[in-house]
Amino acid sequence: MASPLDATFGVWLVSIWLQTLLQGCGLLQAFLYFHWYPKDSWRIKAMVIILICIETFQIVLFFSITYFYLIDEFGNFTNLDVIYWQDSAQLFVTYLSAFIVQLYFGYCIYVLDKKHLVLPIIILVLALTQIAAGLAQTVLTHRVHLFSDLESTKPVTTLEAASALCCDLTITFSLLYRLKKHKGGVKTTDSVLNTLMVNAVNRGMLTAICAAINMILFIAKPNTFYFFIGLLLSGKLYMNSALATLNSRKHVIAKSQGTSDEPSSGRWNSIQMEPRRGRTQDNAEVRIVVDQQSHVERDSDMDVKKPRYMEGIA
Repeated sequence: MASPLDATFGVWLVSIWLQTLLQGCGLLQAFLYFHWYPKDSWRIKAMVIILICIETFQIVLFFSITYFYLIDEFGNFTNLDVIYWQDSAQLFVTYLSAFIVQLYFGYCIYVLDKKHLVLPIIILVLALTQIAAGLAQTVLTHRVHLFSDLESTKPVTTLEAASALCCDLTITFSLLYRLKKHKGGVKTTDSVLNTLMVNAVNRGMLTAICAAINMILFIAKPNTFYFFIGLLLSGKLYMNSALATLNSRKHVIAKSQGTSDEPSSGRWNSIQMEPRRGRTQDNAEVRIVVDQQSHVERDSDMDVKKPRYMEGIA
């Protein structure tokens, strides 16, 4: 027989399992980031530290309140409907992670083309709407005090999810548009840009799908926790998407150059013919001198060694 808790705390336990997996991935990516990029700007390092701290705080709250519901209050079914401060706090932390990462990618889009500010401004407005609606939802959730009354927060919940969805889609298409504008026919540069465009789509679609799932399931499945799958996983996906973008910089350039380590440029050989001393010119022993020189292909806006998009995230 199906348990009456399948649609609530059954989904809750599935969510905490998936969150734990993504938290582990985030911690690994953070370790690799500080190992691979020790010379990055302090602003980027601070963002990484803040994301790791608040997402770790969120998972600790999730575990603690789960232990309280299912262990400390075992058998108290009435208590399962009560919303405690840990529930509201972890909700806001999730929205805060989304806001930080959205601002980060908005800055990357700004760096790609500093003369045209329309897209970064749209992203900023949507991100501010998302965090404002998220804060309002956090306050309302704490005030309703019962999970069974969460449906009363539907307007502000829908606004938060819709603004997050629109922001993620705007970021994705803005990255595609501005990266495509930098293509100039240089093979190595275009290879880097193509890889970055694929990464942008993969990153944006994951978080956008989570926002859509959150909004749809909250409206379509009231009095259940199915929307947790989209809501609670989104914070971890935002964290992992930002760290994956940072960690992939060296790999993207190295792959485009056909190397496996540091980004390198194309090479060409110049051959010179020199007679050895002590020989006559007629019977000269020819010595071939190979001079390998580094050559970096450039276009008008971006060079392979340090693309402008890399400057935006470094």
